[in-house]
Amino acid sequence: MNIVITGGTRGIGRGMALELVRRGHQVTISGRTAEATQAAADELNNIGPGTALGVVADCRRAPALQTLWEAASDRFGSIDIWVNNAGVTNRKLPLAQLTEDEIVKVFETNLIGVAAGCRVAIAGMLEQGHGKIFNMEGFGSDGMMQPGMTLYGASKRALRYMTESLAKEYADTPLIIANMSPGVVVTEFLTRDLYAHDPAELDKRRKFLNLIADRVETVAPALVDGMLKLERTGGAVRWMTPMQALGRLALSPFRKRDPFTNPATTE
Repeated sequence: MNIVITGGTRGIGRGMALELVRRGHQVTISGRTAEATQAAADELNNIGPGTALGVVADCRRAPALQTLWEAASDRFGSIDIWVNNAGVTNRKLPLAQLTEDEIVKVFETNLIGVAAGCRVAIAGMLEQGHGKIFNMEGFGSDGMMQPGMTLYGASKRALRYMTESLAKEYADTPLIIANMSPGVVVTEFLTRDLYAHDPAELDKRRKFLNLIADRVETVAPALVDGMLKLERTGGAVRWMTPMQALGRLALSPFRKRDPFTNPATTE
């Protein structure tokens, strides 16, 4: 298959790309800088048996996303799956303490960029007659709220609505449009971006995060499995369900987890 993943140079996007290439698929990833994008593409091509293409693209801009589509289709043919994975967070602070640039960047990337990506992918897939589109959820998608997460959570809550509405809008077409939810994953998004202003806050939350967080190499294969198998538009590929989270909390006195430093303690 030919799969496009926006924001595929690090985190969940990189993990999914690695898993897909190991399974023999063709993957096109986008990144914000030429250096990071080329390094990620080289890494993917070195593991095989699939092949990869890296394209520099600002996923907040529709023309860049159109260029990404064209580069992937020119190289590999029709695009079977498009994953709107690129996303950013704000510092975990009350809204009034955030800068105007942070506010604009979160909504431009997490919502406007995803809408633009969907527009490009829908148009291309309708023309070719098939395709799947997945939008990456995050904290707030289900309506959960937490101080300091208003901005990011609002963008992800709106993203879920957009995905579900698009699935209904294109229900009578060959397209499959769905959400993808990775749960809490130990990436730079969590360990650096969210707590950039106060690393000590991350240390305070480690006990709780040890219970619910997972490593990329644990989550990515499951997301890839679900993505490849899903055949129902409006559905979702989810790693962590509420019942699974409750189960971990119940077992926490008997099982110690540390996904930050000790992968052997996680499933």
